[in-house]
Amino acid sequence: MPKNQSKPLHILPYRSFANANRFFLKGRVLRNPTIINTTSNSKLRGLWNSFKRFGSREVPNQKIQMEVGNQQFPTTTDREGYFKFEENWALTATLQNKNWIQPILRIPKIPSAITQAEIFIPPANAAYGVISDIDDTILQTYVNSLLRLRLLYATFFKHAHQRLPVEGIVDLFQQLSRGKSGKENNPFFYVSNSPWNLYDLLEQFMDIQQLPKGPILLRDFGLKPAGPFSDHKLVAINRILEMYPNLPFLLFGDTASNDADHYLEFADRYPEQIKAIYIRFTKDTRNARRVRQLIGDRQHENILMVHSSQEIHQHAQKAGFI
Repeated sequence: MPKNQSKPLHILPYRSFANANRFFLKGRVLRNPTIINTTSNSKLRGLWNSFKRFGSREVPNQKIQMEVGNQQFPTTTDREGYFKFEENWALTATLQNKNWIQPILRIPKIPSAITQAEIFIPPANAAYGVISDIDDTILQTYVNSLLRLRLLYATFFKHAHQRLPVEGIVDLFQQLSRGKSGKENNPFFYVSNSPWNLYDLLEQFMDIQQLPKGPILLRDFGLKPAGPFSDHKLVAINRILEMYPNLPFLLFGDTASNDADHYLEFADRYPEQIKAIYIRFTKDTRNARRVRQLIGDRQHENILMVHSSQEIHQHAQKAGFI
């Protein structure tokens, strides 16, 4: 037996989402040893974990089965080991009243290959949802640093507990989660162009910082989706908006990427759902100046370029979001 084939299979589900009638769940099957998340500050351990994340040994064409209640859903991993469920389901009244449903995932005929997934259903008392970018919107990644050296250092050498949130964002998101009444439990969705290889680090970072728990939607490294939405973020956000057509949303991004372009496109496509767009200014770059002009041309009070979380807080309070 080849050396790689002797290692046990691991099912890695990603936090996903659903409504009462339909669900979306994504994950991956790998042969890698489990990454050790630690409170150590060891740069060597950080580099070793990064090596394992990006040197993952995917398992293609592997049958996967999901079980929830008395329902079973089969699928098969693609050539890079990813699997996806996007199907209708019928939930019992008990499950419909839960915000997080934990179906069982298993590989048939391999008893040890079993795990629980997490699928989120927004609560009935939600006043709005939040869709947020991650890099330089909630997590300091230094994407605009010289030659991206600080970005590479943070990505490959630092552990989740060493990563820093953007100033004021944790308190702001916690307030938005509670909403104007303080009891709303508004849902959060995190969408990023970071690769799925970094999922465990980002999930741990969010838990450590006590950011509102929500689905995390990253990118298939090296793959580009086809169709009318050729960008990963467009595909992910469109899927969220269509899953919850009656839920308004606030969108958060920054000037280090094309967030403003994507968000304005959705504001045009779903004008009743997109209630506010916040674009954080990260650095005076050509793209930042272009985005400032783009936003200025729209002349809309709920499309803002901001320099701090305090500016967002003031606007959100005035708009009645908190």
